[in-house]
Amino acid sequence: MKNLFSKAFFREMLPLAIPIALQNLLMASFRLIDMLMLGQYSGEAMAAVDLASQMSFLVDLLSFGASSGCAVFLAQYHGANNRDGIWRVMGCGLVSLVPLGLLATVISLRFPDAIMRVLTDDVTLREIGVSYLSVAAYSYLGIVLNSVLSTVLRSTENVRLPLIASGTAAGLNALLNYTLIFGHFGFPALGARGAGIATAISASFGPLIVLTVSLIRRNILIAPLRSVFRLKGFFLPFWKRSLPVFLNETLWSASIVVVNSIFGHMGAENYAGLSAVRTIENLVFVFFVGVCHSCNILVGKHIGAGDESGAKRIANAFLLLTPLMGLVLGGFVLLFRAPVVDLFELSETSKSVARALLLMFAFEIGLRNIPYIAVVGIFRAGGDTRIGFFADLGVQYIVVIPIAALLGLGLKLPFVTTFVVMQLSDDLVKNIIYLTHYKKGTWIKPVTHIGADS
Repeated sequence: MKNLFSKAFFREMLPLAIPIALQNLLMASFRLIDMLMLGQYSGEAMAAVDLASQMSFLVDLLSFGASSGCAVFLAQYHGANNRDGIWRVMGCGLVSLVPLGLLATVISLRFPDAIMRVLTDDVTLREIGVSYLSVAAYSYLGIVLNSVLSTVLRSTENVRLPLIASGTAAGLNALLNYTLIFGHFGFPALGARGAGIATAISASFGPLIVLTVSLIRRNILIAPLRSVFRLKGFFLPFWKRSLPVFLNETLWSASIVVVNSIFGHMGAENYAGLSAVRTIENLVFVFFVGVCHSCNILVGKHIGAGDESGAKRIANAFLLLTPLMGLVLGGFVLLFRAPVVDLFELSETSKSVARALLLMFAFEIGLRNIPYIAVVGIFRAGGDTRIGFFADLGVQYIVVIPIAALLGLGLKLPFVTTFVVMQLSDDLVKNIIYLTHYKKGTWIKPVTHIGADS
């Protein structure tokens, strides 16, 4: 263990992991602030916004999928000191994601009621959700732009600017939520719709800050347009390697929407409790996000520089670090789960659901995040984009969805029982698959040669 967790490892890892974790903590605070303030406003508003946010969740996951495809190339190009390659990858990300953000915006504005009908049969939740969705839809373009720009910066070890932009946007989001949900400073109390307006404005503010500062500093984002969009002979090879990542995140996020729809039909109080739990889980998850992205950067950088043994050494350290982090964070969740749940204005039934789910979460945080570190932090950095596609989707559609539907809607078992059985089945199967694949050592597949002659 001493050889794995050397001073050199932490000198490489911590300057990347800490700012990235803080950035994602601030991004998670968007949801926390929304949920806490809406919970103070009403439990129904909180549950409705959580359901309506499945559209932004889809956009976010699709953006993450495409950006992860970019990250497969970026870290290795960074290790090879190939700026032209970095710019072309950024161009692929923009060309792919900007149309996606615009399309999602149009669909949400045109069919908000149809979207909410898919997610819940509760008339009150649908009405509140429509009021939120009809304005929050304007945040989607900001989400996709922030995803591409932040990925390029982080993958080239420029982690401070995304942190500053996220912090500013989170502060703006908190102020606007306070103002518009409850009606302060002379504004009317808009409830869920106010939260949607705050989300739309603050999500657009982040990429604006990134671009403004980048223009002043002339960092890696500022390049001749002909270099960014010189995609002939590169776009198709790029997507040939990246498509499994994109489809992985796209179809996985669709499966999560299906699961949430199942839970949305198991009672508003149950779903309100789950909404509170997910808000807390997102805050804990940011620590693993920081570790995972630093793993991706360092593993890809070493492979791009031709140091495959160094990449394996770093991967080993991160895989061991994950369950150790789970033990520490799980202890904090156990200690503070009751008082944190009490921060939400929920019914006693909803609080009981939240406390039970957090108890399970505390004991299996490490188990749940080993597959995440393996797929996103190690395999994709190594250029292996297929294993996550086949294993993630196989487990989601063959194990997770059928279990949730059978236990929750078919056998009508209690909500907590259904969720616990579904989640543990998901985590155990994925851990077996990914740890077995990791031990084979076939995940190192360099990509720096792709499009080199174009």
